[in-house]
Amino acid sequence: MNQKTDEIIIKNLYSNKLNNALEAVEQIAQTGNSQYIPMLIDVLFQNENQEVSERIIKLLSEVKHTDTIEPIVKAIETEKYASIQEVLVRICWENGLDYSNYLSTFVELLIYSDYMVAFEAFTLIENCEGKISETSAREYIDRLQTALSSANKERKTLLEHIIQFIPSLTSNT
Repeated sequence: MNQKTDEIIIKNLYSNKLNNALEAVEQIAQTGNSQYIPMLIDVLFQNENQEVSERIIKLLSEVKHTDTIEPIVKAIETEKYASIQEVLVRICWENGLDYSNYLSTFVELLIYSDYMVAFEAFTLIENCEGKISETSAREYIDRLQTALSSANKERKTLLEHIIQFIPSLTSNT
């Protein structure tokens, strides 16, 4: 996989011309180059064109390269992208990659973010197939149980379900 980015693709991706932007997204999809992930997320954040946004979301929802995980999670953790956080978390569970190394981020979202982001984080955790250590599992369960006392009814249901689910992610199951 070629890990260099093409300046023309980048210029077109950020272009205000619909056809240029769509062509750039298509070229990125064909290259499979994860170096474009931060730029795709940035354009998704900035862009006001529905068609470009939908194409980027579709591309990110279908990526299967594990080197795309870290830049997507970094964007989720970046305050600048708070307005698209729900979409980014949904992309994570839709692309089916293993985010178990970043479970702490998604547990935090489940506890502290608005309900829709929390629900997407819940879905990602629930679909997680990776393995975590028993120590991590205990830490997540403790944090979730602590959050139960101040959670509203809907959030409580999500938290209780994940508390029951997390032990299934440990290496001993």
